[in-house]
Amino acid sequence: MVGIVFGLAVYVVAWFRGGRPERLGSGILLVTFLTSYLIMDWEIGGFFWASMVQDCVRLLLFGWLCFRWDRWWLLVVTAAYGLAVLAHSLRLVEPGFSQVALASSYIGLGYVIDLALLLGIWERRLAGEPPAGPAAWAAAARIRARRGVEGNRARRRVRTAWGSE
Repeated sequence: MVGIVFGLAVYVVAWFRGGRPERLGSGILLVTFLTSYLIMDWEIGGFFWASMVQDCVRLLLFGWLCFRWDRWWLLVVTAAYGLAVLAHSLRLVEPGFSQVALASSYIGLGYVIDLALLLGIWERRLAGEPPAGPAAWAAAARIRARRGVEGNRARRRVRTAWGSE
């Protein structure tokens, strides 16, 4: 339970205090965290295929982010998901590898991922990078304002075309 609360707190901090990569990473982690509760019990032949597929998707997404942005924490998260996929593969190949061992590796890797994201935010703050949150809200406000003006013009054109003025 402590790991879940810690992870959710890190995702919130990343969303409000992190840059664009941290926001995107926390969004991916939050969505996959929530969907993992939906697929937690999907088991075929004693193996959790949906969980392995989800870890493979996370590995590919964070691997893609590694090539897109120059953040060290993305490499750590990608390596952690690589180890998670390796643990799933080991469980598939060697039936003696217990589900308890897989679950304990998940707990440890979860802490590594959350700490890497948190330290990545802290490092960016020390470097003087402003958080992406205020800039994103300002861009959304500009878009809403522009759409509001354009929307009023369009409504006036429609009223004029129909002869209501």
